[in-house]
Amino acid sequence: MYELPDSYEESFEHFHLPKHLKNVGVMSDIHIPYHSIEAIEEAINYFISKKVDSIFLNGDIIDSYMLSKFNPDPRKRHFREEIEAFKQFIMVLKNNVSHNIFYKLGNHEERYEKTMIQHCPEFLDIPAFEFENVMGCKELGVEVITDQRIVYAGKLPMIHGHEASMKYASVNPARTLFLKTYKSSLCGHLHRTSNHTEQSIDGKIISTWSVGCLSELHPKFRRLNNWNHGIARVEKDENGDFEVINFRLIKNKVFILTN
Repeated sequence: MYELPDSYEESFEHFHLPKHLKNVGVMSDIHIPYHSIEAIEEAINYFISKKVDSIFLNGDIIDSYMLSKFNPDPRKRHFREEIEAFKQFIMVLKNNVSHNIFYKLGNHEERYEKTMIQHCPEFLDIPAFEFENVMGCKELGVEVITDQRIVYAGKLPMIHGHEASMKYASVNPARTLFLKTYKSSLCGHLHRTSNHTEQSIDGKIISTWSVGCLSELHPKFRRLNNWNHGIARVEKDENGDFEVINFRLIKNKVFILTN
């Protein structure tokens, strides 16, 4: 209608897990190769016992340690080793839990593209150097979700957490998520299991959940913290209504968080 200048505006579309998948296991913040083998094994055992039909990897599955801006120690494991460990981890999930695996990228995965932009910009438009191809996700049958898209399991929105600037949530991460979204939702990122519930003026119940991590709990850069191991499971029906079961793993045993 008007002779306005061309716009670089991009659409921001949500990602919806397939409707037929109704029992979703959620794993977040594994930080391969700094993962906890015992916690992951307990998570896998639980998912098998509950017959989950899919796995949602909610960001920071790999650590991208050597791509960090925080002075990585060159004596530590390199990115190539993380790739091989990631592939091994995915095959364990596929062979024992489910072939339906969805991988949302977190802030640690985003280190890869930031490194490429800074040091190898000429490679950015070459498909072979895209993150999902470098990680072998297509060959492994893993669907990758990029661009900080919100992932829906039925009516439940799930984010990693960095998208909503949730780096600092000192008391209750789930309450911080509530203040960021004002909608029932789930996140990871803060390595802590919590939930929060409020009632709106019209009587609507809004609940939010943060999921614990599956990485080492006392890394060198933060020996003292209040992190905990944890996983979640989302059951949903044909209408998209959902139930979130959010767990702590204490001494590698499942504990239901009830308050």
